Amino acid sequence: MVDSRWRTVLAVTPYIVLGLLVAFMLLAQWGQWARLTPILALCAAYGLWVLVMRTLPFRWRDRPSAIAVFLAGAIVLNLLLVLREGSFGFLAIATFSFAYSLAEWPWELLPVAGTAVVAGLAQSSGFRADPAGVAGTIAVILLNIVVMCGLSFGLHRAEQNLQRTAVHDERARLAREIHDTLAQGFTGIITQLQAAEQASDDAARRRHTESALALARDGLAEARRSVQALRPTALEQTSLADALTGVAHSWSTRTGIPAAVTATGTARPLPTETEVALLRTAQEALTNIEKHAAARRVTIALRTDAAGVSLEVRDDGRGFDAVERVQRAAEGSGGYGLIAMRERLEAAAGRLVVEARPGRGTVVRAEVPA
Repeated sequence: MVDSRWRTVLAVTPYIVLGLLVAFMLLAQWGQWARLTPILALCAAYGLWVLVMRTLPFRWRDRPSAIAVFLAGAIVLNLLLVLREGSFGFLAIATFSFAYSLAEWPWELLPVAGTAVVAGLAQSSGFRADPAGVAGTIAVILLNIVVMCGLSFGLHRAEQNLQRTAVHDERARLAREIHDTLAQGFTGIITQLQAAEQASDDAARRRHTESALALARDGLAEARRSVQALRPTALEQTSLADALTGVAHSWSTRTGIPAAVTATGTARPLPTETEVALLRTAQEALTNIEKHAAARRVTIALRTDAAGVSLEVRDDGRGFDAVERVQRAAEGSGGYGLIAMRERLEAAAGRLVVEARPGRGTVVRAEVPA
């Protein structure tokens, strides 16, 4: 597909190149009308051909048959101009751009090769018509065909690699989003349902059940937004600090563990990717505390300064061997949480630091430079 910026280039380039060549010919050959008239007529034909076949918004212009006819006509008109005047080899710039962008692979090799022949004839227009000159012309044409078709192949492979990279990145994004929305939501739902089963009265049982239903609704909404690559609901109409406060309050209400949020420094607008990475890091850290830490208190500190922004989630729980846990996550034998946090922060040019010791609590620190 041709994006809007490249469409703009394609729309104006042929007219600019053609106008410059016409101006050059008029300056160089003014008064030689017997020679200039057919050249100007061919220039008008080329410009009119591009106008009718590509610029005017006819519905049929993007059909494969219409594109094939347009490219064939553009190459023929470019060839006729080159046979009249070698300087019109520069018009192949526009013709090449059409060949590379409009035809599908591998069919684009045909118009690319045809345009390369035109460019080769222009480059060898000064050769003499003896055997050496003919051999030189053939060599120049073949060289143009090999180089330009090779470039076409290289661009095709580069596009394939970009598509594969985009697919891989999208899969990784969806994996992180599923973990950050569905997996965390299911963990909370299970916890609340287990608490409901063990509740001593109907009021407590109802409270835990309602919390589970609320988590399910929020998780479903976040999953839909994640698939559509939208901002999390918590960041939709509020600042990152306020979003963290809201997340911590909801988490504390559900778990009964106090969580204090502090924000220091001068708040400033942050890239969406950075805000999402920090918010998801806090959510994942709180989920891990709920599942594993047996903590009595949690603090969340957001700091913003000239060097960048940092988020620190600290608990006073049972802790763990941080080196072993990070190594297990890197080897793929541990949970996905650390991997997801690290990937999100690296995508935002940041880094993740985990400090923990058995019996001494845990500190999860996310740092993103300015």
